[in-house]
Amino acid sequence: MSPLIGRPSLEGTHLAGRALLLLVALLLAAAPASQLLAGSSWLMLTLVAAAPVILGGVVLRTVMRRQMLVPLAQAGLLLLLLVVVETVLGLARWQDGPVAVLGEQAAIVSRGVHELASGIAPLTLGAPGTLILVALIGLVTLLLDLMFLDLGWHTPTALAMMSSLLIPALQQPAGGEWWQIAAPVLAGAMIFATRTIHADPRYLRGDRRPQAGPPAHPGRTLGAVTLCLVLVAALTPAVGSALPQLAPARIALNIDLLRQWQDPGGPSLGPVMIDDDISVRRSLLQQQDTEVLRYTSTAEEPSYLRLRTLNTFDGEVFRSDVAGESLEGALPAFSDARDDGLAASGGTDDFVRTDVEIRSYAGNRLPVPENVRSLHGQDMSLNRALQVLPANGEVAIGNVPSGLLGQHYTIESEPATATAEQLRAVNPAQFEQPFDSGYTSSDEVPAAATELADQIVQQEGTGTGYDTAVAFQDYFRSTFAYSLTVTSPPGQDPLESFLQDRVGYCEQFAAAFALMMTSQGYPTRVVIGFTAGTQEGDEWSVTAKNAHAWPEVWFGPQYGWVRFEPTPAAAANGVNTPQRTESDTPEEGTAPTTEAPTTEAPTTEPSSEEETTEETTTEDPAAAQASDGGGIGPSEQTVQRVKWGVVVVMAAGGLLAAAAAVVVVGLRRRRLRARDERWAVLQEGAAPGAGASAAGGEGASAAGGAGAGASALAVEHRYRGAGELAWSELGRELSVRRVAIRWLMMTGAWGATPTPLVLDTALPPHRALEDLLGQIDRSGIEVTAEHRAAAGRIADAFTTARYAAPLPAAPTAVPAHGTPSTVSESRTGANDAVIPPGSSPSQGEGGGRTVPESRTGANGPGNAPGSSLSPDGNGDVVGDGDGDVVGVGDAGSTAPERAQHPLRRDADLLITLIRSVR
Repeated sequence: MSPLIGRPSLEGTHLAGRALLLLVALLLAAAPASQLLAGSSWLMLTLVAAAPVILGGVVLRTVMRRQMLVPLAQAGLLLLLLVVVETVLGLARWQDGPVAVLGEQAAIVSRGVHELASGIAPLTLGAPGTLILVALIGLVTLLLDLMFLDLGWHTPTALAMMSSLLIPALQQPAGGEWWQIAAPVLAGAMIFATRTIHADPRYLRGDRRPQAGPPAHPGRTLGAVTLCLVLVAALTPAVGSALPQLAPARIALNIDLLRQWQDPGGPSLGPVMIDDDISVRRSLLQQQDTEVLRYTSTAEEPSYLRLRTLNTFDGEVFRSDVAGESLEGALPAFSDARDDGLAASGGTDDFVRTDVEIRSYAGNRLPVPENVRSLHGQDMSLNRALQVLPANGEVAIGNVPSGLLGQHYTIESEPATATAEQLRAVNPAQFEQPFDSGYTSSDEVPAAATELADQIVQQEGTGTGYDTAVAFQDYFRSTFAYSLTVTSPPGQDPLESFLQDRVGYCEQFAAAFALMMTSQGYPTRVVIGFTAGTQEGDEWSVTAKNAHAWPEVWFGPQYGWVRFEPTPAAAANGVNTPQRTESDTPEEGTAPTTEAPTTEAPTTEPSSEEETTEETTTEDPAAAQASDGGGIGPSEQTVQRVKWGVVVVMAAGGLLAAAAAVVVVGLRRRRLRARDERWAVLQEGAAPGAGASAAGGEGASAAGGAGAGASALAVEHRYRGAGELAWSELGRELSVRRVAIRWLMMTGAWGATPTPLVLDTALPPHRALEDLLGQIDRSGIEVTAEHRAAAGRIADAFTTARYAAPLPAAPTAVPAHGTPSTVSESRTGANDAVIPPGSSPSQGEGGGRTVPESRTGANGPGNAPGSSLSPDGNGDVVGDGDGDVVGVGDAGSTAPERAQHPLRRDADLLITLIRSVR
């Protein structure tokens, strides 16, 4: 459609080359989308949506005369693609009829938009979201195809390609890999380059824009571009670090927070159950932000509330192992939970008092702060059901006849006073104690966590357990994103998927942190419970949205298990980073007291109910994905991925078929043009000396004149050349057939075993063609008498060209002034050979006979048999016997086009026969 701006349309290789360049540029420009879509779906979606539009446009521009209709035809092609995708994904139920399918489109679009709007990168697409993205990419491709191939707007196209860098900016502000930036820039550079590289000069005709055509000074332009690139590459690192940095958002908005606003008037889901065998993420995903408990505290910043402690990793999930609840042979730790009312460090004056009221909670663990020192409830039945588990810091609940709803209990806890320097000074030998008691060792940590931990330790140069924990904590909080809707692809390890995609929920952050610390020789466990909640006056309110998981690192009996917080602030559920002073002077009275913990260490055996709960304990991030309340089930996603795989396979097959069709059509058109050119050269080469004066009068000689001799010699040259050309055309066709068979057999596209066809050039021409026709006849294709006659004429001409005496050069005949010259020739008989003038007749090769041939004079009686030269009203010759129209009118008239040579038609007939053989 370039005529819109005054230029001819792109054609042939120029059109195909630019179309392929546009497709490659689109694939490169889509690279930043890999931050938003899981796996390689970004590439496959772009290929499926863009390839049919671009390659279909090439075919449409070739076959359609009205180029302005090509974009409309491409839009129809895109619509057909969407129908196919929708059918394959199972969204279109054609059994209900086309009207029902059309009526469902609004609902499908609504579901697709909701899926894309509510997803968290990297997103695993379902069927509606896939359809919406294919439609969007297809429309963008159609627009770019119109701008680049039809209108020639190179600059807007290139800028649009490079603007894809902004696609993931809002959803994934942490950035991506270097190639996700380099690919769009390369795409834009490719489009810019074609602005001044035009292989077809006709395309620039009429384009007066200064950028059209090659630059006036290529050397200067190249030098300026190189200098700019060097300056950008050299100055970017220095200038970038000196520029002002954006302050982090105080409120990290993400789509998971928006989910809290959905369905505010929905029914309550009953008591919130949060336990080690119930996913924390389920509570976070609940539509209702149910209040779990309410409490008052004497602490300015209350601690997290513990429910369960998971102390071992079995290779797949963290579990609460009974053997780890009692550190046999070890000194009691500061973090142990006790109910003796004694302080582990200093006195009891600094105890934190917490009064709790249960609003909506059910479980076998009581929410309590860290470092419990005493616990009692207002209800005696609650006191009898409580059991403190020292090493884990938990409080187990037995059977409470009156239930937990409305219960009140009071806890006294001891605040941690360890400073950062005190934690750094812990003797490394003390880290071995939990490993000796059955905690997960560094040898049991997966390789993915170990490799990442080693990398961070090496980069940060950490030398102590505390510095290592802080480095890991900062790494997760600064480079990872938080999401409740993220899922691991089927068959992929959840830990590896989390570390690779860098997005997850609190359970994944805690588990990964614990494994990485363990790999460095520092025992770490995972705790699930609640954050401190939200302060409302003198009270604190804890809701289901405060459900959380965090890690604790062992720092010896003096300090016990110390909490860290790797979950980013985007969780917005009350997470906070523990603050510790950097004092070099240990506080007074920090030496642990061992008398009270030793005499008061509990020896009560766990109840049968507790044992049952312990055996079924599990906290698996992968299992949590299957228990989400938001309808996020791996089985449905697996089905969608299978359907998506079918779409990819079908689209790839269609793309390959379309590309093959384009290649075949292009090659055939090129071969046809080449054949036309070869025959045209043959026709034109004989024309100058092909005739004597055809006008009646004194200049005409009926027999044996010099003009007639020149004419006969030119015709003989032409006849022999046509024989050799027709023979070579058959050889080329058979050669192309062999190449096509070889490639198609490799791909299985040929089907049955092909019939071999060979033109044996060692045989005489007649026998060689008869043998070829016999091979075709045996393949089941009918060989008619017309085919055999055409083969005989080609064999006669080629035999004459190969075996007859050489001809002298044909002289040029100059026609009389003002009278155009004409010539006609006649070759009749399938096996008639030609006796050149002055030569002796000889027996033909294939049993044929030799016939002397008469060359035409000027409409005299010496015309060759079968010729039909006759003067028109002006006395000019207008035709001959073999169909060659070479006569002209007056001196000022225009000569009509020369018809095809008879041997050309014979060659075409045999080539068509060869192509019909399978």
